[in-house]
Amino acid sequence: MLHPYAVLLLQSPTLDPMAAAGGVCMVLAELVLLGSAQVLTFDARIDPNLMRSRLAAAAALVAVQDLPLIVWALADPSQTGQTYRLSLGQFVTLAAVLALVAHGARGTRLPRMNPMATGLLLGLLVLGVRLTLILTGFSAYLDIHRPLDMAMITATAGLIVLMCVQLVRSPLPHWAALRVGTGIVLLFVARLWASILEAPTPPPITVIALVLCNALILTTVISLLFATLTDTRDRESLLLHRAAVAEATVQHDREVVHEVRAATAGIVAGVHLLASDQVPPGPRRDALQRMVDVEAERLRRRVADEPEESVAQLSVDDLVEPLVIAQEALGHRVTWRPGGLHVVGRHDGITEVLNILLTNAHRHAHGTATTVASRVVGREVEIRVSDHGPGIDPALRYHLFQWGARGTFSTGQGIGLQRAHRLMLELGGSLRLGSGRPDRGATFVVTLPHADTDADVAAPARPLRLSSSGERTTGMAG
Repeated sequence: MLHPYAVLLLQSPTLDPMAAAGGVCMVLAELVLLGSAQVLTFDARIDPNLMRSRLAAAAALVAVQDLPLIVWALADPSQTGQTYRLSLGQFVTLAAVLALVAHGARGTRLPRMNPMATGLLLGLLVLGVRLTLILTGFSAYLDIHRPLDMAMITATAGLIVLMCVQLVRSPLPHWAALRVGTGIVLLFVARLWASILEAPTPPPITVIALVLCNALILTTVISLLFATLTDTRDRESLLLHRAAVAEATVQHDREVVHEVRAATAGIVAGVHLLASDQVPPGPRRDALQRMVDVEAERLRRRVADEPEESVAQLSVDDLVEPLVIAQEALGHRVTWRPGGLHVVGRHDGITEVLNILLTNAHRHAHGTATTVASRVVGREVEIRVSDHGPGIDPALRYHLFQWGARGTFSTGQGIGLQRAHRLMLELGGSLRLGSGRPDRGATFVVTLPHADTDADVAAPARPLRLSSSGERTTGMAG
C-alpha cells in the first residue's frame, strides 16, 4: 500500500509527486478496506455473526464513500482536503459507522441482506450526503480556532470513544476489538494533526496512519476468518466423532437385538415343548430344561451388559450342546459328534458366534441338515459348521463379514456374520468361510486356541438321541 511513496509513480511537472503518491496510497488503502469487508462477509456466512456482518457493512461503507472523493481530489487538488482532514462530511460517515457497530454489538437477529450490499448502499447514501455538503459549501474543513468547529471535533472524538467502547463490549474477541479500535484512534489522531496543520496536501504521517489503520483491520479480519475456519473444523470433527459414536451405539444395539432374537427363539421353543409335555420325563427332558436355563442366563447377561467375562478353559461340548438342543426345539436338524476338546476363550462370546452360525444355517439352508464337527489342528481347535443349502453367492464371498453384507435373496440384515467375525478376533481366534464348491452348501470354520489339558478325551454319552453311527442328532420326535 505504501509503494507509491517509494517509486513516485505519478511524477509530473504539474503534480506534486509526494501529494500524488499519497493519493494513490489512500486509494490502495481503501481498496484493501473493501477487501476486508469481503473477508468479513465470507466469515459471517460461514459462522453467522451479527457483529462481523455489521463490521463488514461498515468497512464497505467507508471504502465506497471515500474512494470517489480521493479520485476527485486527485483530479481537483482544491478538494484534496476532504480525504485527510476533519470535516462535517466525515462526522456524518463516523455517525453511520457507529450506528452499524452499535447495532452489531447489541442486536440479536441476523440481517437478511448481504453485508457487502448493505455497506455499498449505505456508502452511496453517505457519499451523496457528503457531495451535497461539499457542493453547497457546508462541508468546510473543521478549524480548531473556531468554537463551533472545536465543538464538532470534540463530538467526533466522542463518537470515536463510543465506537471503541462498543467494540470492546461486542462479541468480538478482545484482541480483535483492541486492534480495530487502535486503528480507528490512530486514524482520527492523524486527521486531527492534518487539520491542526491545515495541510494543503496529504501529509505522509496521515497517509501512513490510514495505511496502518486499514492494515490492522485487514490482518484482524483475516485472523478472525482463520479462527472461524478452525472452529468450524473442530466442530465438524466433534460432530463426526459424535456421529461415529452414535453409529457404533446403534450397531451395538442392533447386534444385541439380533442376538436376543436368536436366543429367545430357542428358549421360547424349548419352554413350549416343556410346557406342552411333548417330551416325557427322562434324560432328554432334563437336557432340554438345562438348555433353557443356560440360554436364559446367557441372555440375561447379554441384556444386562455385564462386564466382560474372563478368559477360561472351556469344553467345546458344553458350548455346543445347549445350542444344538435349542435348534432341535426350533425344528432344525443338527448332527454333532462330541469330541471332548477344550479351548481357551469366553463362554458367552463363543456361544454367540456358534449360535449365529447355526441360526444362519437354519435360515438359509432351506431345511437341510447342519453338521457341527470339531478337531485339533496344530495348537488350535477348529469348529466347523456346515450346511447343504444353496451356498454363498460368489459376489458376496469377498465382503461376507462386513456390516450389512447379505445375499440378493437373503432375508437377514447382514449383522450376524459381521458380529461373529469381530467377536472371534476379540477372542484371539478367527472365523472364515471354508473352501468348497459354492453351490454345495456353506462351511464356516471357527478357530480357537487349544487348551492343552488331559480332559481332551472322549466325552461320556450326552442325553441326546444317537444315530446308528454314533453321531448325536437333534429331533424331538420318537
